[in-house]
Amino acid sequence: MFQPLQLGALSLSHRVVMAPLTRTRAAVDSLAPGPTAVDYYQQRASKGGLIITEAVPISPETPYEYAPGIYTKEQEAGWKKVVDAVHAKGGLICMQMWHVGRSAHASWGKHPLLKSLGRPLPTVSSSAVPLPAQMVGLDFETKKPSPPSMPRALEAEEIRTRLVDDYRKAAEAAKRAGFDAVEIHAAHGYLLNQFLCDGVNKRTDEYGGSIENRMRALHEVVRAVITVFGHDRVAVRISPTYKDTNTYYNCNDSNPEQLYREVIRSLDQYKLAYLLLSEPRWTGGKGNADPRTDSGFSQPLRNAWAKEVYSSKIIGAGGFTPASAKETIEKGIYDAVAFGRWFISNPDLPERLRTGADLNIYDRKTFYIHDPVKGYIDYPFAGKESDPKFAKYQTMHQKDIGNSLENAKL
Repeated sequence: MFQPLQLGALSLSHRVVMAPLTRTRAAVDSLAPGPTAVDYYQQRASKGGLIITEAVPISPETPYEYAPGIYTKEQEAGWKKVVDAVHAKGGLICMQMWHVGRSAHASWGKHPLLKSLGRPLPTVSSSAVPLPAQMVGLDFETKKPSPPSMPRALEAEEIRTRLVDDYRKAAEAAKRAGFDAVEIHAAHGYLLNQFLCDGVNKRTDEYGGSIENRMRALHEVVRAVITVFGHDRVAVRISPTYKDTNTYYNCNDSNPEQLYREVIRSLDQYKLAYLLLSEPRWTGGKGNADPRTDSGFSQPLRNAWAKEVYSSKIIGAGGFTPASAKETIEKGIYDAVAFGRWFISNPDLPERLRTGADLNIYDRKTFYIHDPVKGYIDYPFAGKESDPKFAKYQTMHQKDIGNSLENAKL
């Protein structure tokens, strides 16, 4: 884990990557990252280490509660401060570009900022197929859970022009802000994933039907973003699922094994900086609350086949322990491993993994609250845990988290 790695144009000194982590801490009015976002990312930066930002909405059409966007000058300026703070510690930072598609609640179109921009507003998707009724969203006006909105199917012409251009403009803003790279979020049941899966994509035009057609929107976006950053500073996130695993936001496909193999094979042509793959260990949060009992840490890898069809670098994410991450890299299954929950609770995670220090246990209840400090920038660095002000956070030995890949019967 602590050997150098070249990811396209990015030179890493170690392979402990900070995964994209939705935190919903943006300013209420501007939906821009604020001063504590600067602290949060700078805390987690390390020399030669790669941080991938939380998913960043690319336009007013894709709000997700209080996630900070990249479509206004104020938002761009906020992200520039984040980037500068990470660079000051010698770190690298990549922005993940996000369009949530049908997962956006239509009520957020009433947000004063979004409404004032005169742009298309939520909610849209590949087809007019809503989320299941039980997958409620947060209503902007009431701030209470509300049934999902019926999405509008994007028209073919606006996919080719406006949607692709939104990604291009977001990449341009990221470049002005100084980001080292950008990552296109095509996973976890969000918009580009909604094009890939035939359980959502019911189109009969050039963006629907065959796998080749369902991949078209993703490829058009990738090519547009490459024109801004170059192929060696662009990445893509994919979340392969299987018939015996959970899906994300009910984004189902009739043959997921074939679909994701073809998607990953098709992306190899671009020689991207990296591909980020999610291991399907997520159980919806119910079984993932306590790392001492989380069965996800003991589940075997499912995406090891990706190296058969993809020749560039691959980062794995989802349910890794220090032991399984080390083993995965040593066996050449993944080139690096991205940690999420452990990076939330351990701002100095790479150093803790290097030295074997105990880890702060994360508090899942504070992952998504709209608080600028609590559960965000108040986790202690190693050696500070005995300070009374950090007494609310417990620690655990690294060896007590889950099993190795061998025990998980890879």
